[in-house]
Parts: sequence; structure tokens; C-alpha cells
Amino acid sequence: MSRYAWSTREEWAAAAEHSVRSFCLPLERVPAGHEHYLTAAELAEMDALYVALSTAVRAPLTAEIRRLKALLPAPIPAKPLDRARWYDGLTVEQQAAWQSLRDLRNARLVIGRRAQGQTYQLIGWARFPLSFSVLSPEVAPFVADAEGLARLAELEGKYTRLREQAAQDALDAAIAEAVRVRNSDEGWAVEVERRRQIDDGPLLTYQRPADPRERGDSRPADGER
Repeated sequence: MSRYAWSTREEWAAAAEHSVRSFCLPLERVPAGHEHYLTAAELAEMDALYVALSTAVRAPLTAEIRRLKALLPAPIPAKPLDRARWYDGLTVEQQAAWQSLRDLRNARLVIGRRAQGQTYQLIGWARFPLSFSVLSPEVAPFVADAEGLARLAELEGKYTRLREQAAQDALDAAIAEAVRVRNSDEGWAVEVERRRQIDDGPLLTYQRPADPRERGDSRPADGER
């Protein structure tokens, strides 16, 4: 007698697609790098555009940051609590200027990295795409080279389409394979064996730590010292 309420073979087989879809997001099934979807020539062109456009847009961004800063009462407090009080005293127009100023400052910092050829940031062991680029809504209005910006958007669009299509193809293939396995005698035999090993394994239970008041002990419990 199993201590678990296992599904029947029919229920297990019917859940094949759900099992695949809930395992991970479609895009997690395929690599993220542009190099997997664009040609070497397209990659070189995209990198060159990012560097050139990012380098050129830094001066207009700096000018806009100075203009927005001039609209705000000085000095801008450095401490968060003081800055929150300072912000509450601004007019609606000044609050909008401050919010734009923060976005453009962050954008300029990231744009500077892109101008040096960096395309990602490292947080711990994980790589994340840079949050701002010349294509972002905050920065694009300050890019003078409309043709270069359009070409960069075209390359990024192609990368996005190809990666999403690869993810969909990988998802479809995984679902088809799961359906095949779960409707085969061999797949069911493997599942039965997996369940048997779980049933025969150790039973794990959780015991709540004793409360000193319940055991009549005045000493503090671990972690309360």
C-alpha cells in the first residue's frame, strides 16, 4: 500500500504536456546569446553600431541631464530619507524632471559600458543583459543617427524572432517526446519503478522545535539568545 496518492496511468499520460510546459519557460530551453541566431557579419555590425551610437549619444544625454538638474532646487540631498522629504516638496513638474533625471543618469552609466563594448553585467554567477541601450525609450530620442538606430533595431528584432521560434520548436519537440514516452509501455515501466523507489524510501517527517514555555523550561530556545 503506497503512502502517496499516485495518479493512474491514464492520468499520468494525459498530464504529459502540462508537465513539459510547467517545467521551465520556453526561452529557458534555448541559449540566449546573439551568436546562436545571427551571422558573424551581423554580430560584427551590431557590435559596431552599439559602440558608435553609444559613444555619440553620451554628450546629448549629459546635456539633457544638466537641463533637468537646473529645474530642481539645489542641492539634491544625498541621504535617502532627506531626499524623500526633498522630493515630497517638489512640484508635479519637478517630480517628473527628477524621475527623468534618475533614468537618464542610469542610462548614461550603462551607455558608457556599451560604448566600451560591454553587453552584459555580472551579478554573482549570473549574466544579465544591460538594462539600458540606445534602443531604450529613454535614450532613443537623443540618438542623432536615425538610420543606424533603425538598423540596430532590425538586427535585435531578427535575434528576438529567431530565438522565440527556436524556443517554440524546442517546446513542441519536448511535448511530443513526453507524450510518446508517457503513452509507451517502456515509459510507464520507468515511472512505476520511480514510484516504487519513492515508496520504499525513508519517510521524512518534520518536528516543530519545542517551545520553552510548553516544556516548562525558562531557558531560551536556540536562536533566541
